[in-house]
Amino acid sequence: PCPRRTSPPVKPSLRSAPLATASIRAAPIWSVRTFMVSSVVNALNFQPDWDYDKAYVWITFSDDLAMQSKEKFYEYFFPNISNRLLTVNDFGEGKLQKNDVLFLNWQKLVAKSAESRRLRRPDDDRMQKETGFYFEDIVENTLAEGREIVMIIDESHKNVTLAAMRDVIDPLQPKVIIEVSATPDYEPTISDVRKNLADFIEVEREEVIGEGLIKEKIVCQTEENLQKHKAQDFDHVLLDLAIEKKQELEAEYSRLGKNINPLILIQLPNDDTKSIDQGNKTKEEVVLQYLHNQHIAENKIALWFDGKQKNMEFISDKDNSVDFMLFKQAAGTGWDCPRAHILVMYREISSATFYTQTIGRILRMAEPNCKADYVSAAMLRTGYLFTNYRRDEVKVPDESEANKPYVFTSECKFGEFEVDANLKSDFISRVDYGDFSDAAKFQRSFIESFDSFFNINDDDILIEQKRLRLDQKSLLLETHITDSIIVNAEFDDFEHINTDIKKRGTDSNYEVSQNDIEKIFTALCSQLLKEQTEADARVGNIARSWSPFKTALRLWLLKTIDSNSDTCYRVFINDIRKNANSVFRPAITQALKEYRPILKEILALRKQQIEEREAMTFNIRKYYSYTTEYELYPSELSIWTDFYLQKEYKGRENESAFIQFLEGLNGKIDWWFKNGSEGKDYYSLRYYNTAFKEEKLFYPDWIIRFADGRIGIFDTKGGQTAINPEGRAEALAQKIKLLNTLGETKFVGGLIVSENGQWYYNGYEEYEYTPGKMNKYWKLMTELF
Repeated sequence: PCPRRTSPPVKPSLRSAPLATASIRAAPIWSVRTFMVSSVVNALNFQPDWDYDKAYVWITFSDDLAMQSKEKFYEYFFPNISNRLLTVNDFGEGKLQKNDVLFLNWQKLVAKSAESRRLRRPDDDRMQKETGFYFEDIVENTLAEGREIVMIIDESHKNVTLAAMRDVIDPLQPKVIIEVSATPDYEPTISDVRKNLADFIEVEREEVIGEGLIKEKIVCQTEENLQKHKAQDFDHVLLDLAIEKKQELEAEYSRLGKNINPLILIQLPNDDTKSIDQGNKTKEEVVLQYLHNQHIAENKIALWFDGKQKNMEFISDKDNSVDFMLFKQAAGTGWDCPRAHILVMYREISSATFYTQTIGRILRMAEPNCKADYVSAAMLRTGYLFTNYRRDEVKVPDESEANKPYVFTSECKFGEFEVDANLKSDFISRVDYGDFSDAAKFQRSFIESFDSFFNINDDDILIEQKRLRLDQKSLLLETHITDSIIVNAEFDDFEHINTDIKKRGTDSNYEVSQNDIEKIFTALCSQLLKEQTEADARVGNIARSWSPFKTALRLWLLKTIDSNSDTCYRVFINDIRKNANSVFRPAITQALKEYRPILKEILALRKQQIEEREAMTFNIRKYYSYTTEYELYPSELSIWTDFYLQKEYKGRENESAFIQFLEGLNGKIDWWFKNGSEGKDYYSLRYYNTAFKEEKLFYPDWIIRFADGRIGIFDTKGGQTAINPEGRAEALAQKIKLLNTLGETKFVGGLIVSENGQWYYNGYEEYEYTPGKMNKYWKLMTELF
């Protein structure tokens, strides 16, 4: 990707009339962007015809990046630094002097935390501190001296929000705004360039390499590499190749007299979380165990996971002693570690797509300002990739999705707490959960059914006798399973990597690792249950059923084929991959059908012993997790520090509009909670569904805390779901009525619809709704405040 400098037209809605706005689109290597902008600032200090009285405010989106930008600026120009480099710790000076650069994390300025509020001047004069300066003081005192402000916004595509405009950009009254981004929201057109509204300065990749900023290429394992380790487990092979390459790099750095410790990055698959649930070893466990077996000390291994970091202090230092860093997603946005030289990438089982943004973490040269020292060291100008991905799994990511975490976590602003002691979640006692109900009985039945299918009887004691029965059923005991992986590939054109690799690389077959075999076997257990179409073989609840199914299948395989589980799994996988020609597939369907009468007896007995229904006090949890199907949604009054809303679903437009209504109630409500649609982590009430003629659970969309202490429980509806809510409206009205008899807290609520550009609610048991005709039971939501 080529760094480009562009100057787009000013967006009036997002600007406080600066003299000029520029945008720098830089290569997607964070330190290159920092180097470019730092060089511009530094060069302006020495322009004899431009001795302008200005100061700089450099905005980032985290404390770490603010400090990292400051440190890089210092590193690039030491000892000839003409600018003072300041942070919030220097607010005590009261103003910015000429050419000062203030590095700020603007999340600290726009967030609602107590720490952030200490940086901002309170509206109430009585709340202001007696000594010291606020952000507003620094800005006002600087501007009062006639000193203009140049604003630099890093990752501008993420950070130029309305809140940022209001709270940070507008008060600064910047004369010039420089936006820095690898993925800018605005792309100038040819027409903009012709009209002198924008311009491009294109820097070829070869020029960046020539300056010694990035490596020339990335190469992956060769066929020769693999042949040297042919008999080893492939998970271990990748680590051995990385360790061997590290030793070669160390020797080369030593030859040049450099004290640099090349770092090995190890990217673990995202589906490792499933391995925990499925009882398999995670790749993290496999890697750590192997490194420990190689006598690698704990302090040589760093971990960077969500909520868990270890040995990460000063890891970017060239001579830092950490040799390995394990992580899952592409190392965090803006993470900069020039000594990272080797990347080990483990393939995901469930979703095998190798996104190339991670490669950027080993593209940096360890010493970007010492290009002459590396002229004779081609090895040090090359990055190294060791992976078990195939060529067709290599993709350039959608830049809008790059660096996004696999799972987002929201934190409740008040920690875990009880909304009200009388607000309890209902649940419905069931006898049939769509699973096997009794795992032990299922396993006995399954083993008996499999024995019957393969004609194995009590006289077949030895495994050799049982294998003979399998042979009579034409089951092959094939244990050889290979997968193709990338070999002999070089990456140098990163914009076209997914097509270029097909020309330069090849695929080589290699025996699948033991850890991956178990993962494949576990995945098949779930898949085979999903594939059942016959009524007596179908399993309703796969999540509750795959584990006892796997256990039963494993027990039978171990007693029939081999006492080694890896051997059994390989035989099973090879057979299942034959699809319609599989021997095991009809045996599985038969076993499930033969268990059905036993399951019916268990459920009939349980129905006689069913317990009475109970309710649990509803608590809002401290943390809620969301997958990439959700996206960050702007909110000030949500109970979460970060609110995530599902990207696509029926009703999103209606609910988004209601959120905007709630956000306009500042001072009238304390917070709002977006309820989920299932599970015990969310609030539910029992109701009789008029369509299904049975009791079900209803999860109202919203719980709202009013400023006067009232609790509101509402559900937004639209279209047919508003016309016929199938008993939900009556149930919610009855629940509100009951809650108001149990304690001092006042509850309000009902179903909500949008009419005439306004929100109406119906909290009565006599529910009726006809679009365009609001009867007496519908009240304006604004009447509640």
